[in-house]
Amino acid sequence: MEPEISCNVDIILERKKSRHPWADFVWSGVDVVSPSTGNGRWQLVEEGAEVSRFRFGPVALTLHRRMGEAYDANFQTGEPALWMMLDDELGETVPYKVRAVTADPYEALGFQDSAEGLVARIPMPPDILHWAIAYVSQMPDPEKFKKRRRDGIRLEEQKFGKVPIFEQGGRHSPGDAE
Repeated sequence: MEPEISCNVDIILERKKSRHPWADFVWSGVDVVSPSTGNGRWQLVEEGAEVSRFRFGPVALTLHRRMGEAYDANFQTGEPALWMMLDDELGETVPYKVRAVTADPYEALGFQDSAEGLVARIPMPPDILHWAIAYVSQMPDPEKFKKRRRDGIRLEEQKFGKVPIFEQGGRHSPGDAE
């Protein structure tokens, strides 16, 4: 089994006119397309009076062998998803720079905690879902949790000038008069 596998995808962002007085546009991620046909720059795909769509690619979608439990959690939701993570970038037609596309919900959650950029949850396309399931099915089952038993209580070693606390004759012996 390979430690990681990758495939290139394109992402599609949608720009809608905002009704809010403080924002001109509202941006959202709408799709992930495989295989990639992008050239490394944002391309206008569709332009309308209210809505425009932009495409960017290629972006590597990488699955790691050690992240099997995260991918399983994603698949078990019933609606497997991909997350596109975008960093803010001013001065461009599209005000975002692509950081990554991931199938790991925990990685997306960690990026979302920064409250910067844009994180969009996109339904996982069927071809990518089959590719990801084939990789995850090769992974060995994780080790079952085994609770360890304590070896026993280790009494502290008596040192010069220090009376042991938990032994007979120590500071808190039963039957001592205080």
